Amino acid sequence: MHRSTDPPRHGDGVPRAGLFTTLDQAAGEAEASPALDGLVGGILAEVASGARPVRAVAHPLGFFCLPVLRDGALGVCVHVFGSHVERRPARTVCEIHCHSWELKSSVLYGRVGNLRGGVREDQARPTHRAFRVHSSDGTDDIRPTARLVRWVPLGERSIGRGETYTVAAGEFHATVLPGGAPAATVVLGRSVPGLPDIVLGPLDGVARQETRRQCGAARTARIAEAAARRLGEHPIG
Repeated sequence: MHRSTDPPRHGDGVPRAGLFTTLDQAAGEAEASPALDGLVGGILAEVASGARPVRAVAHPLGFFCLPVLRDGALGVCVHVFGSHVERRPARTVCEIHCHSWELKSSVLYGRVGNLRGGVREDQARPTHRAFRVHSSDGTDDIRPTARLVRWVPLGERSIGRGETYTVAAGEFHATVLPGGAPAATVVLGRSVPGLPDIVLGPLDGVARQETRRQCGAARTARIAEAAARRLGEHPIG
């Protein structure tokens, strides 16, 4: 059987191995560029047509995730929020959390809020208990720990079309969902070895599981098409 030696290409002709770097450069540090629109638009078109074998995931935090790339420690997702897509998944887990990976998120359209906060140990007057998240095969196993903390909000930044924000691995934050307003982001992640995924929950909370439901091909295509259409309505530049 003939096997091509060419690297697989994804998103506007970009080889898979270089997709993360190309998107990272297009996003920039503070402001996205028309190049990012073209790259993500190409990816969404591939998903909608079935050329890219991706299935949307209904995330418990209330949005749809298109897992574009998983390459070792690197990952790329498109997150789609709002009433312009299929009925949104219900938000069922605590939104205050920290990742075991560095996050860089660019808003493709609409607005999202990033609420930063500090967490300090406080056995006397805690506001939350820390829960460790173990993820496997689409299931989040959320287990309470003995760690009691106080959450101190540090301010919310509203991020709009073409803007980019970053969250360090281990930094607590919450994404303020835009309600029914349409919004989408492209998220770049880089895993950091040795760090856990943590969510903050009630002091008397118990262990539980959350399932990230995978969508079928037709539903995935509709989500990608809706996002691509909205992205093309207000080009940058």
